[in-house]
Amino acid sequence: MNLSKNGLGIALLVSLAINLLIVGAIGGMAMAGLRHDAPPVPTMSPPPATRFQFNPRAFIRALPVDERRKAMRVMRGAAGEHRQLSRAMQQTRRELGQLLIAEKLDKAKIESHFDRLLKLETEIRKLGQPIIIKILDDLDLQTRRQVIKAAGRRPASPRQNRPGRRQAPRN
Repeated sequence: MNLSKNGLGIALLVSLAINLLIVGAIGGMAMAGLRHDAPPVPTMSPPPATRFQFNPRAFIRALPVDERRKAMRVMRGAAGEHRQLSRAMQQTRRELGQLLIAEKLDKAKIESHFDRLLKLETEIRKLGQPIIIKILDDLDLQTRRQVIKAAGRRPASPRQNRPGRRQAPRN
């Protein structure tokens, strides 16, 4: 790929900006972790809506075995449509990446690709929401609370699971 010096400079600046953003986010999380006066997190209620991050893998793992099998059957029914949406999203991201490093920025195309990404993400979420509700509908209250609590946990980062590192006990 033959990039001009200006294009290479723009790509370098974009890369530098992204790296600074990542370093800032990591630094912010580290500083937030140093606070000692953080209020305790309630154990029986789901995480607050503003902080709730749905983790589909933890959601499925937290289901009882029989319910997990039912859930897998339900999810297989939507797999084809989800695959198409995911592929369209990947293709749009690739095209957007090429537009962002092009010699001349086409703002209209870039904005249309960002809009398309947002629409595809919304479609994927719309596809998943009825599936989640259908799975939860068959569960008793206690199990449903446990599953939602597990689904609201952030996935463990690879750094937390290194050998020799003490694990905090889970509640």
